[in-house]
Amino acid sequence: MCLLWLSETSFVAAGHNMSPDLFYGSDSGIVFGAKLDVKKEKASSGNMSAMARFQKLDVQGKAETEGTTLETTHANCITEIRLIASANGKVTKFSTSGKDGQVVIWEMDSICSAIAGSRSEFVKRFCARGSK
Repeated sequence: MCLLWLSETSFVAAGHNMSPDLFYGSDSGIVFGAKLDVKKEKASSGNMSAMARFQKLDVQGKAETEGTTLETTHANCITEIRLIASANGKVTKFSTSGKDGQVVIWEMDSICSAIAGSRSEFVKRFCARGSK
């Protein structure tokens, strides 16, 4: 597991779950804030008849791989988190690298846009105040 402090009270941690997660310190201890690797939902293809599905698979030349798609950007555990940019003592951009060979750059503005629908009061405050 590795971590990077984003501000005085919040940090991002990652490891075997293949996704960076936001945590924060409170009076009650360390609290999970949000999963930062949020995938955009694919458009639904609607109800497809069996015949149409077969024709689509026949044209593509492959079988359905439902259930084998990763829900994370990294395909293996994350081994390192590095600071790329900061402003006013707060991280604005960081990178993760993992055993899958990928180096992923994460921008806090983009992350906040993706997790904007979170019900967590901390996440709302974190994104509204520029990672405070």
